[in-house]
Amino acid sequence: MQIKDKRVIVTGAASDLGLTFSRELLRNGALIIVLIDSRQSPGEQVVENLNNEFGRKRAVFLHCDVTNNSEFDVIFKEAINILGGLDILINNTNVINEIDFSRAVDVNVTAVIRGTLLGIQQMRKDSGGKGGVIVNISSIAGLQAVSQLPVYSATKHAIVSFSRSFAQPYHYDRTNVKVIVLCPGLTGTPILEDLPQDISSTDILQKYRPQRVESVAHGLIYVIRCAQNGSVWINENGQPVYEVQLPDTLPQKKTESDVKEN
Repeated sequence: MQIKDKRVIVTGAASDLGLTFSRELLRNGALIIVLIDSRQSPGEQVVENLNNEFGRKRAVFLHCDVTNNSEFDVIFKEAINILGGLDILINNTNVINEIDFSRAVDVNVTAVIRGTLLGIQQMRKDSGGKGGVIVNISSIAGLQAVSQLPVYSATKHAIVSFSRSFAQPYHYDRTNVKVIVLCPGLTGTPILEDLPQDISSTDILQKYRPQRVESVAHGLIYVIRCAQNGSVWINENGQPVYEVQLPDTLPQKKTESDVKEN
């Protein structure tokens, strides 16, 4: 999809990554962006900066706790009214919290699922929409086991599976809404809330060296323009994004000889 003159919603938009996503989308011609986040002061500052850079009313901030389902529904509808429709949705809500796992699930999984469903509801062609693109931001932790962050890894695996399932022809043939997954490596300054006592934020940052947010934003633009529905993309170490192929069938069953060899 071309980005010029498109209407966009970005959730988790007050983060370094959300701001850079929004800036790069506007730089590439997006008509207007609604930025949704629970952090009001940073969010308002982000919008002020974007409007100073790209012109008045190109960016609008809406305060919302996306883990509050009813509030998210109301704010999403308000965003649609402001935009006059929706073409692109970036679900970027994210937190690392290994102690309060329900908090991690609410932010990283439930909010992304709900955002996806709300976006599809607005864009689906079988309800009068024109289709569109949804990019769900997962992580390379959603494609591998991460011993230091098992809860975070589980939530990011969930987003990969959910997104690929919703991209199947059963849904896409009716909605004409692409659902794509972008899996960055550790980027910028991650939102680290609660970690086990034997793991510090310093440990995480040393083991997974962050890349620049601009690298991931450039990858996002490429994915929106070029990626196929249901595809999964990795952006790590500041390198260009690349697509990975995940199996659509069950893993091959181990034979008796395989078991004996192990």
